[in-house]
Amino acid sequence: MGDEDRGPVSLAEKLDRLFRERSRERGKSLSANDVATDINIRAGEQVISGNYIWQLRKGKRDNPTKRHIEALAEYFGVPAAHFHDQQDAGPGGAAADRTGRPPELLEAMQDAGVIAMAARFMDMSAESRTAVLEMIDRVRKLEGLPDVGSTTGNGAGNPVGNTGETWRTAR
Repeated sequence: MGDEDRGPVSLAEKLDRLFRERSRERGKSLSANDVATDINIRAGEQVISGNYIWQLRKGKRDNPTKRHIEALAEYFGVPAAHFHDQQDAGPGGAAADRTGRPPELLEAMQDAGVIAMAARFMDMSAESRTAVLEMIDRVRKLEGLPDVGSTTGNGAGNPVGNTGETWRTAR
């Protein structure tokens, strides 16, 4: 069966992808014990064990508690919903486009750094989100990157919320 025929992406696959991405960022392999230790230290109590994380990552367990999901999501900088959304994987493991969003946007949305930024961005006011988008546009200009459109308003992009912001991609 080819990648394009795959069904929903499992919790184990999502967790494994996050482990691989974080390992690349660190430049060394990340173990389940490393993750559990960091989560437990941050929480100041025993929240999760390395063995349990390993079982989740390998698909031997697949029904973590809400607390476990939230702890893993916080550690990896993704929203907890990341582990619940069952998206079809397309070629190369990328999520299938069910939203009409451009493929490059979907690819960027899978990047751990983009997910971490989006998680921090979500609960900001509309004014703060607009200010952040304006700063990003200024930095893009300083780096000589192409303009990607207006930061607010009714652009041709796909809405990301009820405040008028749009997903914008360079064309």
